Amino acid sequence: MFHTNNPALLIIDCQLAIDSFDNSIRCNPTAESEISKLLDIWRQQQMPVLHIRHSSKSSNSPYHASKPSFAFKPEVFPKDNETIITKSENCAFVGTNLKSYLDSQEIKELVVCGVLTHHSVDATVRYACALGYNAYIPENCTASFSITTKSGCVISSDLVQDIFLTNLDGEYCQVVDRVAM
Repeated sequence: MFHTNNPALLIIDCQLAIDSFDNSIRCNPTAESEISKLLDIWRQQQMPVLHIRHSSKSSNSPYHASKPSFAFKPEVFPKDNETIITKSENCAFVGTNLKSYLDSQEIKELVVCGVLTHHSVDATVRYACALGYNAYIPENCTASFSITTKSGCVISSDLVQDIFLTNLDGEYCQVVDRVAM
């Protein structure tokens, strides 16, 4: 599946804060446990792991650094030797050292997982493509919430997930069932 020997695993926004959004039903409630399985494989193979965390500028947000919910979820908690990149925008490349880190490690391929598919995963994958990285999204390692359109129509989380993954696949990344090592 990979074209290089040095792909990196990017785990995006897997923080306790995601559980604060209970006004909507999330698809793929097992995403974090699936990410944990992938993370175990990555760690066993001693491949690069980057934990991307969101630090909201709003002090009212559960993603604000002052909140206990800013912490990483236990299933995917970083180990001491793993890189943590903190972002305050939706894209992991904007306002961070992510690109310079990847370039310094000669990483050209990314496996991107996390929450939410229709927010930071989408923004990061699109930007990664624009920068020339090859990206893969294991669909079992991402999740979306339902959304309500401006006209009041509720789009289910499963449909949001399907639409965003379909839109990304083939043009910005390759969406895969599972990552083949």
